[in-house]
Amino acid sequence: MKAPSLDFPRPWVWKAALSALPVWIAFEQFWRVNHGAHLVALTAVYVALAATSVAVWAFWRQYGRAAKLSGAQEAHSQFLAAAETSLDAFGLLEAVRNDAGQIVDFRILYVNANGERLVGRSRSELVGQLMCSVTPARPTSGMFARFCNVVNSGEPLNEEFAVSVPGIKASWLRSQVVKLGDGLAVTFSDISEAKATQERYAHLAEFTDSVFQNAPFSIVATNTNGLITAMNVAAEKLTGYTREELVGKAPLTMLHDERELLGKALSIDPDATLEKFGFPVLTAGVAVGEMEEQEWTLVRRDGARTPINLAMRAVTTDTGEVSGFVSIAFDITERRQMLDYVTHLATHDQLTGLAGRALLQDKTVQAVELARRYGTKVAVFVIDLDHFKRLNDSLGHAAGDQLLIEAARRLSRSVRSTDVVARVGGDEFVVVMPDITTVADVEQCAANLVARLAPEISIEEHLVQLTASVGVCIYPDFAADAKHLLKRADSAMYAAKENGRNQHQIFSESMLQETAERLTMEHALRHALANRELSVHYQPQISLTTGLVVGMEALLRWNHPKLGRISPAQFIPLAEETGLIVPIGEWAFMTACCEGKALQDELGMDLTVSVNLSPRQFQQKNLVHVVENSLAKSDLPAERLQIEITENMLMSNSEDILDKLQKMRELGVRISIDDFGTGFCSFSYLLQYQVDRLKIDQSFVKKAGTDANAAAVVRTIIAMSHGLNIKVVAEGVETDEQLRFLLRRKCDEAQGNFIGRPVAPEEFCEVVRAYSSQIPLRSMEPVGGWVR
Repeated sequence: MKAPSLDFPRPWVWKAALSALPVWIAFEQFWRVNHGAHLVALTAVYVALAATSVAVWAFWRQYGRAAKLSGAQEAHSQFLAAAETSLDAFGLLEAVRNDAGQIVDFRILYVNANGERLVGRSRSELVGQLMCSVTPARPTSGMFARFCNVVNSGEPLNEEFAVSVPGIKASWLRSQVVKLGDGLAVTFSDISEAKATQERYAHLAEFTDSVFQNAPFSIVATNTNGLITAMNVAAEKLTGYTREELVGKAPLTMLHDERELLGKALSIDPDATLEKFGFPVLTAGVAVGEMEEQEWTLVRRDGARTPINLAMRAVTTDTGEVSGFVSIAFDITERRQMLDYVTHLATHDQLTGLAGRALLQDKTVQAVELARRYGTKVAVFVIDLDHFKRLNDSLGHAAGDQLLIEAARRLSRSVRSTDVVARVGGDEFVVVMPDITTVADVEQCAANLVARLAPEISIEEHLVQLTASVGVCIYPDFAADAKHLLKRADSAMYAAKENGRNQHQIFSESMLQETAERLTMEHALRHALANRELSVHYQPQISLTTGLVVGMEALLRWNHPKLGRISPAQFIPLAEETGLIVPIGEWAFMTACCEGKALQDELGMDLTVSVNLSPRQFQQKNLVHVVENSLAKSDLPAERLQIEITENMLMSNSEDILDKLQKMRELGVRISIDDFGTGFCSFSYLLQYQVDRLKIDQSFVKKAGTDANAAAVVRTIIAMSHGLNIKVVAEGVETDEQLRFLLRRKCDEAQGNFIGRPVAPEEFCEVVRAYSSQIPLRSMEPVGGWVR
C-alpha cells in the first residue's frame, strides 16, 4: 500500500527563482539612487527588502514541509519493514459506519505477508475489501462485536481462541487488537504448536498422575528433609494413613521401625541418633544418583508391622541439585512366607519335618562355636533304626514312612526344645545337644533315646518292635570341630550295631584308632586293584553222594605290601560302603570265570564255579552284560557258572533284581542262596526266583553236632529243599563229625577247611588231586548206611 501524500510536486525551485526578482530590482534602484533621486531610490530599496523577506519566509516554510514529508516517508518505510518481517499476521482495518454512526463493517487497509499465508489469499484480494465479505467474520459474531468495542471504548483486546474454519491455516490463534484512529491494528499469532505441546503436557501430566495414583505399589514423595509431600492411593492402603494426615505434616521415618532405623544408623556411626541419622539411613547412596533398594519394616497406623521392599530414588533439577526423594514400596509378606516355606523345604526333611543335613551342619557348627566360647560340651547322637530295611520291605514303603514319622516324634519328645533333631537320610537320625556338662549326662541321654524308641508301634494292624543303635561323640573330648564330631558319632553308631544293636556306644580313643585304621584301609583299597594286590582263591566243593570234587567257590583275597593279608570280613563291607565293590566285583567276576575255565581244562573235569554277587552289584544297570561278557571271554559254559546271592536280596522283592536273575537264568547260569537260615526268607521266594541251590550257613553246621535246635534247622532245610527239588550245600565243614552228620542227613554237597582250604589257582589242581586219595567217603561209612 502507498500513501498519496508521498507523491507531491517540488515548487521550491520556481519559488526561489521568483523571490530573486525583487533582489535584482533593489540592486538596480540602489544603483540609480547613487546616480539619481534619493526618495525614489529609498522606496525601491524598502520594497525590494520586503519582497526579499517574503521570498525567504516562503522558501523556509517550504523547506520545513519537505523535511516533515521525508520523515513521514522514512517512518512509513520502517513500518512496512517491521510489518513484513513480523512472524505474526498483521493488518490495519478502517471502520465503516452507517448514517447513524454505527460500525457495520471494517475495510481492510493493509495485510502483511503472514496475513496472506494465514488466510490463504493474496494481498490484492484483501486490501480495500470489507472484512465480512472476504473473511469468515460476520457482523453477528462475537469477534465482530469485540472488535467494535475496541474502536468505541479504546480498550485493547487480547484473547486466544480455537479455529475450525477450513480456510484458516491454524487450529489456535492469539489475537491482539488495539484502536488506531477510527480503525484497528490487528495482530494474529499462530499458537497451534504451542497449544498442541501444552495439550500433550497436560495429557502427560494427567497420565503421570493417573499412574501415580493407580500404581499397585506405594509411592511416597518427600522433600530433602524427609517431609512427605505426596502419596498415592496404594500408599494410603499400605500405611493405613490418609493423605491429609501425612502430606506436609509427617516425616517418612514415622512409617518405619525406629529400632530398625537406629540399629542401622549405629552401624554407620556409634554416636548416631534417630533424629539426625534416621532419614539419611533410608537415602544412603541415593543422593549420588544410585537406586537404593532394601527390605525394611513398615509400621502401619494400627501399629502392625509389615515387611516391605523399599526403593529410594532422588529427584533432581535441571542443574543436578537434589530437590527431593521418591520412595517406592510394596508388601513382601507373601514373598517372605514363600521364601520361608522354600527355605524350610530346602533345610528340612519333607516326611518328618525335622531338620535336614544342611541345617544340621549349620546348627552343629553354631553349637560348637558357642561351646568353645563358654567352655561347655556338645554331644552329638547318631541314631540308626535296627533292621529298618527288612521292616520296610516286608510291610511296604507306606508303613516304613509311618515308622519313620513315629520315630521322629519320639525323638523330638525325648529331647529339650533347644536341642536339634534331624533326619539325614533313610533311617538315620541325628540329635545335637548343646550345654552338656558331664559325660554322665551324655550316658543318661543316650540310654533315654534307646529306651524311648523301644516300645512297640502299631502299623496297619501290626505291632512292630522298633529298636535303635545310638552312637555318641562329645566335643571337645573326642572331636575338635563339627565335622569330626558328626563323623565320629557315626563311627560309634556302627560300633553299637556290631556289638548287638539296641544299645548306645560313646566314641572313645580306641575307636579313634579304629577310625584311623579304617581310613588307611579305605585309601589302600582304592588303589588295590590298580596295584594288583587283589587275587581270587578257590575252595573245593564235594558231592556227598559220590565223594568227588564237583565245584569250587571263588573267594576274593587282598594282600597289602604293608598291611599284610587283610580278611575279607574287613575289606568287603568297606568296599560295599564306598562303592568300590562295583569295579572290584567286575574284575573278580571276570577273573573267576577265566581262571575257573583254565582249572577245568587242566583237571579235565566239569566243575561248577561259584561267584558271590553283593546287593550293591545288583544295582548295576550293566550287570547282565558283565556276566555275559565274562562267559564269552572265558569260554566257560553258562551251566557251570553259579551265582551266589544272600537271602535278604530275595526279600527285597525287587522287580529289577527279579528281572536280572531271570535274564541270567536265560543265559544258562545257576542261582544259589548263600548263608541260608540267617535271614527271614520264606520258601515262597525260592519258588518265585527259581533257585537251584541253598547253602546252609556255617553257624548251623558248626552247632549241629552239639545243639539240637541247630541240628533240627539243618534237617528241616535239607528235607524241605529236597521236596522242592533244590540241592543243598553245607559250608564251613571243619570236623569229621560235622561231615558225618551231613552224610546221615543226605546233604548234597559240602565245603569247608576239613575238605579243603581256599588256595591260589596254581595250587588248586594239586589240592583236588590230593583230596581224592586222602579222604575217600566210602572209608568213612558205606553209602547204604549213611542214613541212620
